[in-house]
Amino acid sequence: MILLLLLASCGKKVVLDELYSFKNLTWHMDSAIIAQWEPNDSEEAVFMSMYIRHSTDYPYNNIYLFRSIESTQGIEYTDTVNVALANPLGVWNGSGMSNLKTIEIPIGKGAVRFRNDERYTLKIIQGMRDTMLYGIQDVGVQFEQIQAEK
Repeated sequence: MILLLLLASCGKKVVLDELYSFKNLTWHMDSAIIAQWEPNDSEEAVFMSMYIRHSTDYPYNNIYLFRSIESTQGIEYTDTVNVALANPLGVWNGSGMSNLKTIEIPIGKGAVRFRNDERYTLKIIQGMRDTMLYGIQDVGVQFEQIQAEK
């Protein structure tokens, strides 16, 4: 009951929502996804996520991603993530009914607060060994500000 009240008293506001599409379903190893963001309110926590939309013709069951967030003060966050696009039996994870599947991946371990008067740059690079990674249609980035109602 208390959890329900907490969830009901909080709202989410999308503060960044960007989609990056790849021509011919091909993500070149030198093509970085770059999203910039300047927070307006450092008091509000932000949940960061990304999603990948891929074809069922994608040749692997996973994708490695190198992600970093940089501010004017330097690198704030960096990680390498192995995203399982399919289970060990080859069944695609995520949603989608046709030959396109979409999977959402969090960035970081939870909501964070950003400093005001900063410009942040999120950079995502595919870490597979293929120069031309076939089967990736889009990569999206979404930041949601979690607002406590007053």
